[in-house]
Amino acid sequence: MRSAVLVVTIAAAAGIFLALADRVLLWSERRGWIYYRKTKGRTSVLAEEFSPAAQAVKRAMEQERVRKNVRPAEGPPLSVDLDKGVARIRHAEPGRQEPADPE
Repeated sequence: MRSAVLVVTIAAAAGIFLALADRVLLWSERRGWIYYRKTKGRTSVLAEEFSPAAQAVKRAMEQERVRKNVRPAEGPPLSVDLDKGVARIRHAEPGRQEPADPE
């Protein structure tokens, strides 16, 4: 019975110590003294910059962003029909196309 009380007391003391240590470290981070939990440190930024996996993720995100900005349903901004001698330029208004005749 006495050993169970001792274990519970030590566990409670360790929990209190960890909670207080966390608060002290967060306070130190807010003061700008350390990077702990909320702020990303410079070392991790450098590690991400030179990591092949992080660079692959950056490239994939950039390609996805570019892919989403291109709308293939709209068609190209300029179309030329050489057989009919007609050129069409897409205006800012969607769906509006006018022939660019020199006449």
